[in-house]
Amino acid sequence: MKWALVALALVAAPVQAQECFSGKPRQVTYDDGRVFTIIQRHGDDVTYTVPFAGFQDAVTKTQLMLFPKQGRAGARSTEYRWKSRLPKSKDMVPGYAFDIEGTMKSGDGEALTYRNTGSVLRVEEVLVGECSYPALVVQIDTYLNDELILTGTDYLSLDMMVILKREFVPISSGQMIASAAVALE
Repeated sequence: MKWALVALALVAAPVQAQECFSGKPRQVTYDDGRVFTIIQRHGDDVTYTVPFAGFQDAVTKTQLMLFPKQGRAGARSTEYRWKSRLPKSKDMVPGYAFDIEGTMKSGDGEALTYRNTGSVLRVEEVLVGECSYPALVVQIDTYLNDELILTGTDYLSLDMMVILKREFVPISSGQMIASAAVALE
């Protein structure tokens, strides 16, 4: 009888729910295997690294993880000089639209016209593990020298200041590429 009560207690015990992340993560792991390690946050700027097998980590500085400012992978660097004011976190509300233009210059190369247009569509819950987080759904089209090169949707958690999910289509391939966060640390 004693064993039956122990077995019944084990079966009836509630399953421990996953503890949801709070704060700003230092690392985001995506389902495609990429791991973004946040190395600095300053206001709306987020600088992070992404490892590449056989190469040095790529280091990228962005505004809101949406708008690139600088990138470096080994000896190769890219700089973005925006002529337009970049959206700030306080701007990012459903209905907000942006059209920002600047230049992109890689190493010793020529500066190319670079432009992002888009809008904040809505707030949507994004599931990471068993936890749900509110995210802004931001549609962005990227142009290089006035040619559309990429169209996509980012799911930005302003609370955590990270992209929880990304879906985009490089115009050259026409193939949808998607990734979603699976772990926050």
